[in-house]
Amino acid sequence: MSQESAAARVARELRDRISSGLVAPGTALSQAGVAEEYGVSRIPVRDALQQLASEGLVELRGSTAVVTPLTVDDLQELYELREAVEPVATRLAVPRVGRAGVARMTRLLATMDDPTIPPGTWVEANAAFHAEVYTLAGRPRMIAMVEQLRRLTDRYVYFHLDVVGKAGHLQDEHRQILDAVRAQDATAAAELTRHHLASSHAVVLDYLLAHEEEGTG
Repeated sequence: MSQESAAARVARELRDRISSGLVAPGTALSQAGVAEEYGVSRIPVRDALQQLASEGLVELRGSTAVVTPLTVDDLQELYELREAVEPVATRLAVPRVGRAGVARMTRLLATMDDPTIPPGTWVEANAAFHAEVYTLAGRPRMIAMVEQLRRLTDRYVYFHLDVVGKAGHLQDEHRQILDAVRAQDATAAAELTRHHLASSHAVVLDYLLAHEEEGTG
């Protein structure tokens, strides 16, 4: 295996573990420890950690990387950015969504409706549902920004899936977005996406604030 492919593998697996909470905020990741765990040299580990740092998932401190914390201020900024960019990408993309895309979105919506699915599956289905639209925007930098912001906000979602998964109004909003995409109404889909992001932000923020109060009580 080349060093480049090893770095990509380590970055992908660490990204998934950090996003899902398996590696908790504040965890220190030493190059030596990660290299031993994944059976690679320190060079691909260094490159992988640098990639994760560029995505905002870790902070580099010499030969160690620390998983970035989850904070109310960080959440606020992430959602402000998403609400500014994602509706634009949606508006540009809707005319390019065909029947196959609508069919896939419909199946993903049904998956999220299933109360028996594992929490991680819900998050993955949710991300895939929205990606069926914005990835067709034809704006590579914008798409990359949306995907990075989604990865960062998904970290928060994983910590309280019991709250998000039971927020029925989010599924109602998904249905409205799907209806607008199916009707090729780009303006409506963009506005519905903005409203959906604001709703998601409110759900996550309420959880974080309540958690903060419990910690200080």
